Amino acid sequence: MHLDIRKNFEEKVSYVAQHLSGMLINDQSSFLSVDCGLPSDTFNVIVGRDLRAMTPMIAEVDRFIAKGFPFALWCWESTIDKASLSQLARHGLVHTETHQAMYIDLSQLQMTEDYVEGLEITQITTTNELLQFGKIIADLFGDASEGRQVFTYFQRLSASPQNLFPAMRYYLGTLQGKIVTIGTIFVGSQTVGIYDLVTHNDYRRRGIGNTMFQHLLKEARDSNRRFAILQASNDGLGIYLRAGFKRTGDVLTFEVRK
Repeated sequence: MHLDIRKNFEEKVSYVAQHLSGMLINDQSSFLSVDCGLPSDTFNVIVGRDLRAMTPMIAEVDRFIAKGFPFALWCWESTIDKASLSQLARHGLVHTETHQAMYIDLSQLQMTEDYVEGLEITQITTTNELLQFGKIIADLFGDASEGRQVFTYFQRLSASPQNLFPAMRYYLGTLQGKIVTIGTIFVGSQTVGIYDLVTHNDYRRRGIGNTMFQHLLKEARDSNRRFAILQASNDGLGIYLRAGFKRTGDVLTFEVRK
């Protein structure tokens, strides 16, 4: 399942770039790179596939650095050894985050009927809703420039018809007219991925995030894919384990830190 999880991530990060001008995809045997055309390490992504063949990927790293664009390098634990880590470090790449790669067999899913009174969860269908979704993602970065670039990305995305991206499904959860939680599923060629599960700070510990998660699981179950996958931070690990997700290993993120 480890490679299936990576494949869903690769398909997800390159999906929009396949359709929008100004975004570039470099798909090589040893790596996949997506340049979103903005200085954003959220959407400029390199996925390491085979770090034994490091030279082509390092050339792509150098291209981003020369361009002045921040980016994130994602590597699955099984592809990394000490020699690879040393070479990444020599190019200024610092290990910044670790996530758990996880999956669940949707045919064996045991759903819970979580309910938060007044919470309404809907799939995004309009430009305004997508911009609201983008603002919530952007706000996670506070006053940092990354937040402004993330919102610009969603502005560009919202300029295209939403039916151009049927596999990318965004959801809003509203309570008393306020957006309090969001989430995304991406229906890949083999698995369905759960992404962007965020709950507003003022509405945590009220079951809202779990209700959105259960909704995404239901949508995933109806997607005609057997397995759902995700990459979990330590903060969200408990909710996923309780739902029946299994761990397959670590996913490491590297960035250039000045």
